[in-house]
Amino acid sequence: MKPFVLLAILGLVSLLSSADPITSGVSITSMYYDCCKPGCAWKTAGPDYLLSDIQVCDVNDNIITDGGNLAASYCDGGPATSCTVQQPWAVNDTFSYGYASIFIAGDDSSAWCCTCYELEFLDSSIKGKKMIVQGININYNPDQVNYFSLTVPGQADWANKCAERFGGTFDSFFGINSTTGIPDASDCQIVPESVRPACEWRYSWYQNVSLPNATFSRVQCPRELTVNSGCVRTDDASFVSSSTAGNNAAGNSTKQNFASGTNSISYRLLITFFVASVMIMSAIA
Repeated sequence: MKPFVLLAILGLVSLLSSADPITSGVSITSMYYDCCKPGCAWKTAGPDYLLSDIQVCDVNDNIITDGGNLAASYCDGGPATSCTVQQPWAVNDTFSYGYASIFIAGDDSSAWCCTCYELEFLDSSIKGKKMIVQGININYNPDQVNYFSLTVPGQADWANKCAERFGGTFDSFFGINSTTGIPDASDCQIVPESVRPACEWRYSWYQNVSLPNATFSRVQCPRELTVNSGCVRTDDASFVSSSTAGNNAAGNSTKQNFASGTNSISYRLLITFFVASVMIMSAIA
């Protein structure tokens, strides 16, 4: 067999058998908030798979409409910070919406940025509760394990910039403990009004639990989330949601898959085997 033929076959096999983005699994969950520009808002984060970029704001919570995806992060001395509207809220006692910084082992940020997932918590006092979250940030996880960090104002401010952004008496709210944030539900009354609902959500719906495990499953992004984030993926319209929590609230339910039906790994492997076999036989002949 000629070397260039073998290389062509191997290249085709690699291309056709490449794995699809991971759409479900089990993950650790946590909370964070840092007032930096969300990682998925950078122009380099995914111009090819986004119909629209994540909205970023200035320190006064005004949306930066001109070049927000190119603006420097507030944490690096620039104007772009997170918009406070991108925070969790409860729909009822068992279902919430929210945003997250995500890491999924085996994928990169192009798979989860602006993607929505349904979480179902597996343990602690919130076992059985569900959320639909949209990925707006990139969780750099050296342990290479699945991680969904919920965007909850008042939680860990790793960059220590929220105290600077909100200032005054709120220094203790965002900076006193970089691991746990505010110490008690009663302190929610001293936090900035724009993020106070998320603080209260943390102690009521989420019950201030620590590192609960959850299943995650990709769903089509609901407008309730995209209207606040401004971000929509090019493949979202072709993705049929599997959500039961959000859809039950809307009175319907659907199955999870891509409408094209061609993203099945087994389907692609079958094509790979067939095409490679034909090419090998042709090369031998």
